[in-house]
Amino acid sequence: MNRWIGAVTASFVLMLATASPIAAQDTTAQAYPLRVAQQPQRWSLAWYLAREKGWWKALGIEPTMSMFASGAPEVAAGASGSWDVGGAGDIPAVLGAARYGLLTIGIADEEPAINAIMASKDMAERYTSDPSLIKGKTIPVATNSTGHWAASTCLEKKFGLKPDEYRFLNLSAPEINAVLTSGQYDISMVWSPNTYILASTIGAKVICTGKDVALPITSNLLAMPSFADQHPKIVAKFLAIYLRSAAWERAHPQQTIEYLSALYKSVGVNISREHLSQELQDRPTFTLAEQLKMFLPGLDGTSKVAQWSDQVAEFMKSAQIIKRAPDAKKYVTGKYLLMIENDRQLKAFAENSQD
Repeated sequence: MNRWIGAVTASFVLMLATASPIAAQDTTAQAYPLRVAQQPQRWSLAWYLAREKGWWKALGIEPTMSMFASGAPEVAAGASGSWDVGGAGDIPAVLGAARYGLLTIGIADEEPAINAIMASKDMAERYTSDPSLIKGKTIPVATNSTGHWAASTCLEKKFGLKPDEYRFLNLSAPEINAVLTSGQYDISMVWSPNTYILASTIGAKVICTGKDVALPITSNLLAMPSFADQHPKIVAKFLAIYLRSAAWERAHPQQTIEYLSALYKSVGVNISREHLSQELQDRPTFTLAEQLKMFLPGLDGTSKVAQWSDQVAEFMKSAQIIKRAPDAKKYVTGKYLLMIENDRQLKAFAENSQD
């Protein structure tokens, strides 16, 4: 076993040694026009901070941001080539991998605690004490999303329901908020910050989360395969900007709350300071060293991220979202993390926790 571990480590070190150096900064070159897909989510804070603090400019990138309500429409737009890099939940990430080889290049954040089935304040306790009341219900959910996985698993493992005992209604997150607020439905699947909005406006309560049923839910950082092949250094710089945000946030927790509030307000989301703190606590991000550990192959030659992605794919097959699970080793890649690790300037940029 020790010889095998040594071989894996040696292979990993070789990858580091052969990675091409990347200039962390080029003040003479014209900024590269990078198209970034985002959502009104906690992990988009990295790119908001990058704009506010000049990190994009420091690495010679001029981003054009495209906002999507959820991962499914984002993946569909990616299939048409409308963006180069971005972030989305793990189910959209696997869906994109199955359809056109979309690459997972990093973890945007951890999310089992924030994907939740919510019920109206009048029904929450009743559903929890007697799950049979959920039978026959229509449950709004953004299908082909991470919430879809969490909802299905909660209904099965926590409430003991079979897929034919309820019906999902495919709606976007804003539509789900609207139909719950209007009283059309009294149960749904949502994710933060929508959970906080519904709790504040109508007193809705969480009755199950992905954490309750031990799901390894993440949002992922993504790159279009053709773009990554043609512009690997730009992809590495994009990833370095995200990693710098993770390092900066840990060093400045109070300022991070203020920036997250400003980000959410800029996209029309207003939540309390208490909920902002909860959002950061429940959705941790990861530094370069932590990301490398997650992307480093284990004893079976598979990384943690690839294992998680395989679990996602198995659910998607069972839900008939995809017919065949893509090979996680082909689309989950630590290549761009390694490029950063092996470049002295870019690594220093990614690990810099100062302004």
